[in-house]
Amino acid sequence: MEKNISDFVVDPKRDFIRKSELSFSKTMRFILSMGSQTLSSELMEFYGLDQKAVSVSAVVQRRAKILPAAFLHLFHKLNESFSQTCFFHGYRLYAVDGSDIHIPTIHDDHNTHYNANIDSKGYNLMHLNALYDLMNRRYIDAVLQDSRCENEHTALISMAKKLSEDSIIIADRGYEAYNTIAHLENNGLKYVIRIKTTAGIAQKFNIPADKETDFTADILLTRRQTNEVKSNPDKFRFLNSQVVFDFLPKCSKDTYPLKFRIIRIKISEDNYETIVTNLCDDEFSAEDIKMIYKMRWGIETSFRELKYHVGLIAFHSKRKDCVIQEIFASLIMYNFSMLITENITIDDDKHNDYRYKINYAFAIHICIKFFRSAHANPLLVEELIARNKCPVRPDRIADRKTRCHSAIGFNYRLS
Repeated sequence: MEKNISDFVVDPKRDFIRKSELSFSKTMRFILSMGSQTLSSELMEFYGLDQKAVSVSAVVQRRAKILPAAFLHLFHKLNESFSQTCFFHGYRLYAVDGSDIHIPTIHDDHNTHYNANIDSKGYNLMHLNALYDLMNRRYIDAVLQDSRCENEHTALISMAKKLSEDSIIIADRGYEAYNTIAHLENNGLKYVIRIKTTAGIAQKFNIPADKETDFTADILLTRRQTNEVKSNPDKFRFLNSQVVFDFLPKCSKDTYPLKFRIIRIKISEDNYETIVTNLCDDEFSAEDIKMIYKMRWGIETSFRELKYHVGLIAFHSKRKDCVIQEIFASLIMYNFSMLITENITIDDDKHNDYRYKINYAFAIHICIKFFRSAHANPLLVEELIARNKCPVRPDRIADRKTRCHSAIGFNYRLS
């Protein structure tokens, strides 16, 4: 990237053309290594007691010259450098989901700013749409949107265009839409999407609420309200002018065929979920679909690790471009950590009741420490990660507690 620096800086004729302690690559490495402390403390961690350590002001000035696109480019290049090694029945499993990110308050950014009430200074949100490889534990793609302009469907459609045909997209109810399904099928992709039972796609199929079922639906989408459409509600689905469907213009007289499988599965004693998929029943049973959807939870735990262990919610600037830098830097460091840990094996202790797995929260901290260090022994890093493990509890159930977290303020940190 440093050899083609003009693609990644604000002013190619002036930025990083002179020799400096903070070169382009060193500035990038510093931003990637930042944790949750103040800039002065991060500089101390990065330089140690080296007399070459630069000032906070120097870092602020240098990072302002780097485009956020530099980190997006690095994110994709890192992924391209390492092949995926784990598959599910020969398929790549990709979970898609979005997460709000509280960024430092920027009052004049109307696309991200919200006023909670008259007495409050308000808050700012950006929305991270992520495509996560469940089998290899890494982020494959990401689309960042201003919260007031967020659209998870268009984000998924844009990311899906880059995937190979041996991919299965797993999504929650927020992605239920004929348009999204049609785009996935046109890209040759498989999908497993949870849907509502009494509304939306499943509305006219009279699916029993307390019984498992598995059937194939074959329907025609239309923009017209003819007598034939009205008299065949099982065959046709009318889309009014407000419904987005890219394959049928608003005044179109054509129909668009869709064929998919609807499965009603029991997930606990009194709870059922409805899934729409294009996976064939001769290749994937209802139990296979249930297992695939259950694995989607991996992207939820990855968001937690990304925010609280990599340090995504602790920003070091109020400039929006710098905030975007740090968001993609966090994604890069998460993937870096998972690439190190993916081939580390741990020995099960036969005297214990549990199987054990790597403690990924601890592994992330070790890998970031390793990234900062110029002299760390990789073998010792792997040994340390393998020693810190936690038990696997596959059937553990707890109520999900949702709380609103704001961006961590600048004044809380150690100076």
